[in-house]
Amino acid sequence: MPFESVWITGATRSGKTTRLMELLEMWVAQTLVPDGTRRRVVPKPLQTQQSYPTILVLAANGDNRIALSDRIDATLQGQVPIHSTTPLGFFLDETILFWPLLVQELNLQTQFPMRLRPETEQELATQLWQSRLDGGTLRQEGLNEYRSVRRTLDLLQLAGASGTPVEEIPTILETGMEAQTPELWHAIGEALVEWHDWCLERGFLTYGIAFELYWRHLLPHPTYIEYLQTRYGGVLADDVDEYPGIAGHLFEVFLDASKPCAFTYNPDGAVRLGLNANPKALAKLSRRCRVEVLNGQRGLAENLGESVACLTLEPTFFAQLPAQITSIQTGSRSQLLRQTAEAIAEAVRSGTAPQDIAVIAPGMDAIARYTLSEILRGSNIATQSLNLQRPLIASPDVRALLTLLALVYPNLGRLVDRDGVSEMLVMLSGGDRS
Repeated sequence: MPFESVWITGATRSGKTTRLMELLEMWVAQTLVPDGTRRRVVPKPLQTQQSYPTILVLAANGDNRIALSDRIDATLQGQVPIHSTTPLGFFLDETILFWPLLVQELNLQTQFPMRLRPETEQELATQLWQSRLDGGTLRQEGLNEYRSVRRTLDLLQLAGASGTPVEEIPTILETGMEAQTPELWHAIGEALVEWHDWCLERGFLTYGIAFELYWRHLLPHPTYIEYLQTRYGGVLADDVDEYPGIAGHLFEVFLDASKPCAFTYNPDGAVRLGLNANPKALAKLSRRCRVEVLNGQRGLAENLGESVACLTLEPTFFAQLPAQITSIQTGSRSQLLRQTAEAIAEAVRSGTAPQDIAVIAPGMDAIARYTLSEILRGSNIATQSLNLQRPLIASPDVRALLTLLALVYPNLGRLVDRDGVSEMLVMLSGGDRS
């Protein structure tokens, strides 16, 4: 593909992902139609798809991956092979797929790896470090045994995601965290090396160990580099400001091979900074790409975005609120909900579309949500809850399943009440699930 790589930077909702899709469509169209006379991709027979190299598409998390994959499927209609995944999933899958290469490289004895879930990782690490925990060498001030083990394991994952050798963890901790004694950091380093070697001997894979194996042993291997450059014809990576630092090493392999790459980056993002994300490391890739800056902002962000951000960081920023912001203050929550609903209804009557109105209410409980929805429904304004987070026990299906389990397994009958059994029978009989 004779295309230059592109670095797309811009704020939230500035059109970065849309521009990413346009680049993908252009790449595919110009590759499948050499004369470049058509802008839209024309359906091709199956042999065209088989001869076309796979495009690696990365998204920051699973939800974004699904949304991006749906857009790609709607645009390309399956004409070219797409491998859609997340950075963490890609590193883990590749480590498992190329385990035989790692066995040969590191002289490992286990021929088949086994992935450890976080809860299993926690339990096994606690058993392995029990003598250290009992002796107090791994005890961290203010943390119980469970949290001490969890935080220690998280250090291994953070090191692997950033491309830091496990042997350097004690030195980094000693330099950056002066509150504890150097002996504690050295003990943590020894425990992590012990855990690392113990897992490799048994073929156990955690995210932290998989990251370390990938960037340190697999990615530099000539055989694997040849595989990457042969299998993938290009890379599309959305929201790279939320990617781990070792993702930059992966992208450099494609850039070195002159493969077309397109990245989107939010300079104001970094929402996962410190949680397996290193935006500064990824930002260095922009030097090797053509940079496109998208400045478009929509809605309130254009006029109030900077002011609201300053107000959040410094509550005394405003001597008085701007004219565009109205404060509603009441003596009770019910009055606050009603006046808020009345303000929304008045905005709709004045011409504002209901779908352009958002109610941001962190921590709003079910009663408040229902009350606000009912008041708005009285004004013929429908509501839809976005990113609604409720505990699993709030679902009748889950409660019915738990009741059933209590009846199946012994010595759990004391946990069952009459109402729970009635609800279970209704749900299992296919009754009203509303």
